[in-house]
Amino acid sequence: MRRSAATWLRRVAPALVAVALLGAHAVPAAAVTTTPGDAAGNAYTRDSVRAATWNMCGEAGGEYASAPGYCPWRNGKTNTGQKDPAGNPIYEYLGPEKKMKGVAKLINERNLNAVMLQEVCAGTTAGDTAGSSHLDELAALLPDDWTFASAGVTRPDEPYEEPERSEVELIDQEGSDCRGPALTGTLSIAIAVKGQITWKTEKAFHTPVDAGLSMNSGSVLCVEVAGWESHLCTTHISNFDKDEQEGRLDQGKAKELYDQQIATTADVVRKFPSVVLGGDFNTGNRDRIQTLYSLMAECDQRSYLPGDAANETTKFNRTNETLADPNGPDAGGYESYDDTESKIDYLFSTGGFTGCDSATEYGDRTNYRLTAQPQCTMAAKNCVAGDEAYSDHTPVYGYTQGGPTLSWKLDGSADATSGGSGGHTGVRTGGADWVPAEHGGALLLDGSDDTVTQSGPAVNTAQSFTVSAWIKVDPLTTATSAVLSQDGERISGMILWYNATDSSWRFGMPRADADGWSVDQAVAPGAVKGEWTRLTGVYDAAAGTISLFVNGSKKATSAHTARWSASKSFVVGRDLVNGAHNAHFKGHVQRVEAFAYPMRDDQVASYAGSMTAPTGKKTALQGPEGELSQGCHVSLDEFGNDFGTTGSLTPTLTAKVRHPDPSKDVWAEFSLWDNTSSTQILTLGTPGSRSLTTVKGQGTVSLTVPALTPGHSYGWRVRTADQTTNDTPVSANCHFRAPAA
Repeated sequence: MRRSAATWLRRVAPALVAVALLGAHAVPAAAVTTTPGDAAGNAYTRDSVRAATWNMCGEAGGEYASAPGYCPWRNGKTNTGQKDPAGNPIYEYLGPEKKMKGVAKLINERNLNAVMLQEVCAGTTAGDTAGSSHLDELAALLPDDWTFASAGVTRPDEPYEEPERSEVELIDQEGSDCRGPALTGTLSIAIAVKGQITWKTEKAFHTPVDAGLSMNSGSVLCVEVAGWESHLCTTHISNFDKDEQEGRLDQGKAKELYDQQIATTADVVRKFPSVVLGGDFNTGNRDRIQTLYSLMAECDQRSYLPGDAANETTKFNRTNETLADPNGPDAGGYESYDDTESKIDYLFSTGGFTGCDSATEYGDRTNYRLTAQPQCTMAAKNCVAGDEAYSDHTPVYGYTQGGPTLSWKLDGSADATSGGSGGHTGVRTGGADWVPAEHGGALLLDGSDDTVTQSGPAVNTAQSFTVSAWIKVDPLTTATSAVLSQDGERISGMILWYNATDSSWRFGMPRADADGWSVDQAVAPGAVKGEWTRLTGVYDAAAGTISLFVNGSKKATSAHTARWSASKSFVVGRDLVNGAHNAHFKGHVQRVEAFAYPMRDDQVASYAGSMTAPTGKKTALQGPEGELSQGCHVSLDEFGNDFGTTGSLTPTLTAKVRHPDPSKDVWAEFSLWDNTSSTQILTLGTPGSRSLTTVKGQGTVSLTVPALTPGHSYGWRVRTADQTTNDTPVSANCHFRAPAA
């Protein structure tokens, strides 16, 4: 029995209905010829996606190591060592929870907020009363704020059948039933997210799975998560190399089928302005997936820390196998084989990564040779995998370059000392006070005991990071003033400061958590007191360098190779030397931020000196059962556009805007067009396109659009504007559908 598992969503409101919209209608020219969107991710307001991709080999065949398709803990089956009255081994079926415990462990150890899984079971096979699916087991292991989506995969032994399509159904991939006895559900690819999945889509590959071919037919599965800029996509590509080698396909056809899958994947992901893609691509040859490299960064192309290897193994194989005598007592057991490694699993993102690794300790390197496991034979079928050997693939995990982990406006607003993806909140001490009229609102420190302090660290000083602040040193001060720092036991692990002795800006990192002053420093002479200045310090742990930027321009770089972690308070307004508070800041401080990655030179310049495309683009969308979600949907396939439907004919569009100068008034300008009638409704720069509100420096702005035509589809985009600049980058297109009359 087979049926679709594509719409299996756990702990999530019903999926938004997809509808056929545009047909032959074109988007108005005015909407597609403006400035390109923020595809490079230069806005820096989005949170980091901390994702892993992992082929779990969760439904492979084989009951002993040398059997075709064997994978550890496939069904959680283990030989109890006992036999039934007929002399057959008695097995205990632990179920799929073993593999999912590995996924949950990876999530907890690496602080992940998303996982993309291949070769797992989702849902429940019709009529099953026993067994469980991988996603059910994973859902039971994770907190309730995790949600799930899956798409079915078809095995060669069950030929693919084209599903019927209509204007109101998702384009689903039929999947094959998982093989028990401990498993139930549909063979699938899946995405699990720490957040609310508000929309999903899949595009089937339509590759052949009959005629004796060895590989599956799958799809690309993508989801949207409430509050996330990045969409998440996963896939499992079939390579047909075995079919070519065994004469079922010629070389040209095998290559054509592989290339078609890559082209489909590229077509899907290129339509998202920000996306993370992970999967099993079944090739170690980068040339075969060069299209994806041209669209996105692949996380494991470089090292991120000293000693960190690039292009690590993701797949363990056994080759040059020698089996015992098939007529002997050890039939089917391994006398010898070679361990080989390859990289066939990849994690991509349209933005850069702050870190990446293949967790090779999670892969199966168990010794299955008869000398180590005499019971690992065709007869005994008692092959014992290592406790950490969850799959023959290893998980690849990476962190994208998100927004600041700490972001304090320090402008006197209600959230002046809170913000950022890390949930950091500061407490004012001493007489630190707000000065609303200063540069759009700033914090005044007296140089004596005023600070803003949070109880824990904002960055890991043993790893790469970026810190930044707007400051104005009191023109009358003659003392050295520390802008920000992070405490160790005896000395701050990093310090950004004004040095009074030679009137210089400095960024430094001590070589050890010890008394004294052994500090590597990047020094920028010519500091001017009494003038608002943007200071940025960058530590690149892999390069072993610290750099200091003044108003977005790099002024100095120095070596720093003595890595240690200062794990105590992050502080604005002083540092720590010889265990004592020191160098209290005298002057004004504003917009302090910390990032868990080293910004590139061009990123620092952009962040400090130019407006970027708005982020956080939202439209209130109405689901099929009345629930509301937030979305910025895009067209994904030739059968229709998977747009969300708004709850009213006058929806409100919102976006987050930011000016590099906190003192500037900033707003948004919206463009809106009717896809169905090709009518431009709002044009950037016209009076009606301006947001209803203006914010100082940064914030969320909105615009309620004119009454729309029932049932029509619409597209919109937005740009940031101020009094002097009207040619800033424009966001990527968002889409929605007006409700029927």
